[in-house]
Amino acid sequence: MKVLNKVSRIFVGIVFIFSGFVKGVDPLGTMYKIEDYFIAYDFQWAIPFALILSFILIAIEFGLGVFLVFRVRMKVSSWLLLLMMSFFTIITLFDALYNPVPDCGCFGEAIKLTNWQTFYKNIFLLVPTLIVFLKWKDVKWNRVYGLKEINSVGLIFLFVVMSVYSYNHLPIIDYRNWEEGKDMSPDDQGEPVCYLVYEDKTTGEKKNYLSEKLPWQDSVWMSNWEFVCQKIDYSAVNRVHDLQIVNEYGDDLTSEILENQNYQFFIVVNEFNSANKSGLKKIVNLWADFEDEVDFVVITSSLEDEIADFKNKYNVDMSVYQADDIILKSMVRSNPGVILLKNGVVIKKWHHNDIPTKKELHQEDVFEK
Repeated sequence: MKVLNKVSRIFVGIVFIFSGFVKGVDPLGTMYKIEDYFIAYDFQWAIPFALILSFILIAIEFGLGVFLVFRVRMKVSSWLLLLMMSFFTIITLFDALYNPVPDCGCFGEAIKLTNWQTFYKNIFLLVPTLIVFLKWKDVKWNRVYGLKEINSVGLIFLFVVMSVYSYNHLPIIDYRNWEEGKDMSPDDQGEPVCYLVYEDKTTGEKKNYLSEKLPWQDSVWMSNWEFVCQKIDYSAVNRVHDLQIVNEYGDDLTSEILENQNYQFFIVVNEFNSANKSGLKKIVNLWADFEDEVDFVVITSSLEDEIADFKNKYNVDMSVYQADDIILKSMVRSNPGVILLKNGVVIKKWHHNDIPTKKELHQEDVFEK
């Protein structure tokens, strides 16, 4: 039983450390996920607290994992573990049944799970959680000011510093699609499948058929079933990205822009009204320095009047296009953020706190990469 208790404690602790770490390197992503939950549950009043809640939850999750592994404060740790697992198991069951948020983000961007997979994962973790909770008295732990407590607190402190750094710059590990060095221009691989949906006139049962499998030669079958609609299945399509860049007339210019063989700066602005003003000024200065040398493409989810206000305020003549705000947030964790591309390849990304000058870019030989 001691072995089972030890294995359960260490296993759950490692899962919590891993889960906290992959979210800690991207606290802004966790904040976006918390905002999704607030919107889904009609708690819009709590959205301003999403960022601080993100840091708190991440630190608690990582810290609890550290305490479990190093056997620190086992009574408090076991109670907190049971409460957290019980709460999130209930939440993920509700997610699985009603799908208010498609992805709970339990492992950040590192590992994607469906809501049902997340719920089953929590049910599985409840078993070692109960073992740890029921047998915490059997675990020897260090008293106050013990070496393991000091080391654990120090490790948690370094983790929080890392999370704050990732928030004020860019994630130190990029688990998202638009990572540096990735080619975003290839065509999607695989073909979508088109199904014909037919409904039984008597029972109302619906079935999907490939056109070549449709029993159209069976007159009896055709008299009992009627065509409803077509359904396209994209599950076999391996999409490189979900970005769709459109101009003011709704024309899709994604391929045309991404396939540009020259260097170009993608200026990603989720919303102009909430964008960092100092960052916008740095971008304008960058545009002024490179206006005749490098293409600039501004992508935003803002409306036309906000775009016009930006151009008038900063007296710029950059090409501005629109895209989905969720995709923009996944491209670069900064508002605004800058991405340098060439022929569809992501060369470099910058947070608005780190936007370089022309001199700094040439010193880093960025345009030679």
